[in-house]
Amino acid sequence: MMTAAHHVPIMAYQRHNAVFRALQSRMRASCSQFSDKQFRRPHGAGLTRRMHVKGQEAASRDDFPARLDGWAREFLVAWGITSLTDIQREAVEAGILDEKSMVVCSPTSSGKTLVAEMALLAAIRRGHRAVYLVSHRALAEQKFADFDSRLGEKAARPIASVGLSTGDRSDGAANAQVLVATYEKALGLLLTGEIRPAGSLIVADELQIIGEEKRGPDIEVLCTVLRQRAPAQFVALTATISNPEELAEWLGCDVIRSTERVVPLHQEIWMGTRRWCATFGEADVREIAAGPALRDTFAVVRSILASGRGPILVFTETRRESTDFAREFAESRQVTAAGVAVAEQLDLFTEPTDSSALLRTGAERRVAFHSADLSSHERQIIEDGFKKNHFEVCFATSTLAAGVNFPFRTVVFPKITYQHRDGRLSRTDYRNMSGRAGRLGIHVDGYAVLLPTNAVELEHAKVLVRPEDDNIVSQLGNISIRKTLLSIFASRIVQTAADAIAFFESTLLYSQRTPGRFTSLPGMIDKAVRWLIDHQLVVDRGGGAVSATPLGKAVAQSGLQPDSAITFVNILRASAAELERSFDDRSDGLIYVACACQEFQGELATRFLPFPRRTLYDSVGFWHHAAPWATIDDTDTKLAQCAHAIQLFKEGIPEKQISQATAVSAGNIHRLAGDVAWVLDGVHKISCAPELRCLQGVSNQIAALARRVRWGAPAEALDVIRVSERHRVPGLGRQRAMALLSAGIETFHKVLEAPIDLLARLLQSAQRANALVEAICGTDGLGTNRLQAQHQHVAEKMGMGALVDECNRATGTAYEEAVIALMRRATDWTVDQLDDGSRRNVPDIMIRHLEFRILLECKTSTRNPALVKKEDAWAVMQKAADYEAAFCRVTLGKPAFDESSKKKAAGARDITLIEHAAFIEGILRVVSGNLPPTDFLAWAITPGVADLERLGGTPTHSL
Repeated sequence: MMTAAHHVPIMAYQRHNAVFRALQSRMRASCSQFSDKQFRRPHGAGLTRRMHVKGQEAASRDDFPARLDGWAREFLVAWGITSLTDIQREAVEAGILDEKSMVVCSPTSSGKTLVAEMALLAAIRRGHRAVYLVSHRALAEQKFADFDSRLGEKAARPIASVGLSTGDRSDGAANAQVLVATYEKALGLLLTGEIRPAGSLIVADELQIIGEEKRGPDIEVLCTVLRQRAPAQFVALTATISNPEELAEWLGCDVIRSTERVVPLHQEIWMGTRRWCATFGEADVREIAAGPALRDTFAVVRSILASGRGPILVFTETRRESTDFAREFAESRQVTAAGVAVAEQLDLFTEPTDSSALLRTGAERRVAFHSADLSSHERQIIEDGFKKNHFEVCFATSTLAAGVNFPFRTVVFPKITYQHRDGRLSRTDYRNMSGRAGRLGIHVDGYAVLLPTNAVELEHAKVLVRPEDDNIVSQLGNISIRKTLLSIFASRIVQTAADAIAFFESTLLYSQRTPGRFTSLPGMIDKAVRWLIDHQLVVDRGGGAVSATPLGKAVAQSGLQPDSAITFVNILRASAAELERSFDDRSDGLIYVACACQEFQGELATRFLPFPRRTLYDSVGFWHHAAPWATIDDTDTKLAQCAHAIQLFKEGIPEKQISQATAVSAGNIHRLAGDVAWVLDGVHKISCAPELRCLQGVSNQIAALARRVRWGAPAEALDVIRVSERHRVPGLGRQRAMALLSAGIETFHKVLEAPIDLLARLLQSAQRANALVEAICGTDGLGTNRLQAQHQHVAEKMGMGALVDECNRATGTAYEEAVIALMRRATDWTVDQLDDGSRRNVPDIMIRHLEFRILLECKTSTRNPALVKKEDAWAVMQKAADYEAAFCRVTLGKPAFDESSKKKAAGARDITLIEHAAFIEGILRVVSGNLPPTDFLAWAITPGVADLERLGGTPTHSL
């Protein structure tokens, strides 16, 4: 049997590789002149002397505590850490290395993160698993990269597997010893059993967000479940709050608390010629020497730069302000050589957008802006630029306050009172935003400068800089009790209404004994349970027992509000025939309904629709034409414009044209696309519930729609976009992928077959073209097989380790033989090799069991490129032409099929595509005895792309 790789010119990789390497070396050389070594030190390096805190000089420390053994010390020294801060030392003495659970409460730049990392080292040494929970996707990706380079495969001394799971990305092994996840994703993984807290280390970073109105409730539910599952150690990290003891009592932890900031933060207030200052932690706001009267924010920024206190972050209220300020300030500065180099990188690594020209102009003058209007590529360049000290000033919205660790020395607050927010700057927001100034291991101190404009704002500014902290208050009472109940019923945490009451009594909400919160709890639970029963999400088992239906479990795992989920359930039921006949005609309507559901609308919304720059009624008219079956709200122009923007985005329309048509900015389009794709992912999961009897092809198309929305392109362009993102092909995103698609280059194979000069012309760069070829030739599918290590572990326990390992490694004819050997070990079905070399043009394997007759074709594609193309996926149809219709046609593809194959299969009625990892998962479930062979075979012959969500039995991660 010929593999997919045999149909691709093997010399394509070699033909382009030398050119690409030369260009890559030249780019590295051009960047080396801006080396950041003089600006950065490793975390903790040089901190052998404590800074002035509260007027006292701390003792010099150049050693580690005695309780920190040599094994851990070796790692810390390798990470550039030669001493510990007070909070770190205190945590070690309190037992952080001995599985002591604790809440670590201290300011930014005090070293909290290293406390968690030391606990992580100790857990790995014991052979325990660890889950590291973070607040945002960007932070999750940063921690994953950090842990992978320090502990995982990329480390000089690997000691653990590292995984990542966020709403948008999964990477590393599925059963990794160290899993980095966002809070919201972790809740879903907990419900499916993919996170097993018992005996593990749980790290909850930035846990003060449990007090946020929108996100806090789900995080509180997650933490309540985690504490009930008996983790070996629970480490919570939080900024300074006034009630850490209350939080610790609820979590069953000790408290390690400090109000001292290792890197002093000098909080200054400037008004007219008068100046006040309070270094963080000081109760008194003292007046200091007068300064010149500075007429505007730009004069303040220039004054701070002149005093040597850059780089500077200036917080703006709106995205428009951030871009306008950056433009105006850049116009007053000169072009620098370093800035020109960064601008050239922007040209190379980003696609043309509304922001591109402004970013380039600012970069040449070492000025940047950062807001939701930037694309992911643009944000990456700006973020890397600040880490390497290529910029001096950044104008940014408050979203940057929750971002990754940027080395700003000074933060400026031009506004104390906001026009478009809820009044004045809050203390919580100020602490979070000012915490960006003065980073541990980078600066000796930091500055926050507030600019009040009147006496009222001056008094409020003086309150903000005082050391008092806010309380963490539970927000659990602000969410739909239906979602919480469904989650805990679906995961069998509780099984009766009485158990549910007990669960709520173990929450932070109950522990804080908020008056009036629980007076009607039994009635609220009873009403919510009745609603869940009425909508077939749970079933009354009698005697007070309640359990989730398969549909209820799917809804719980989707993360959607039950009300949102039921909206889509009703659509899937009522429109099943139309979706089966013509999904494309209905898909746009699903986008409108997604934007109209409770995830975006109402008091319980957890996501939001951005406000377009102006009102356009054309979008309302578009939806009347495009989605006649959906209920269109003529009065809600924002909904119509946002949904219209996403509809255009998934077609591959350039952001500039979308903004012109819908008035939704480019950055908001990308953010909203991620949120809508998340909703559609949930709809896909729901569509697989057996109660709905939704065809697998329809589920396949919903999943494909979610991918198109997330990546912003037709199906044929997705493979190029995703591999470019994964391998950081410079400046190749959706727009340039669409340029390839327009030229008929729609698969990896066609990219490799195309002349390099044609690729360079279409992609507007020879370096970019060579980088794409390099990525395709060097990729292993669209990512590593995350289930491989998990499958190998389970197979070895079953005595099948060698068989599964051979299936994972083999290609071509050897793969067919490995599959046959594995299936013959699995059960009493009959497996015959048809293509044994003596017969030509026949399927590879025949499987017979009871009434099942299956013709199986095996296709492998290792590299150049590592995706099975459509022609190979459909070869079984031609090879099986002489067999009667009773034989089901199936193609097994390793490692995966390209997007064109999956798109065609979703609409097919006579072929099934099964990807390698899903096939191995199914076989292991059969061998383990929890999935009947007939159920596996029924799944394997269901037309479309075989979906793991539809496979019965117990997943291998739970075996």
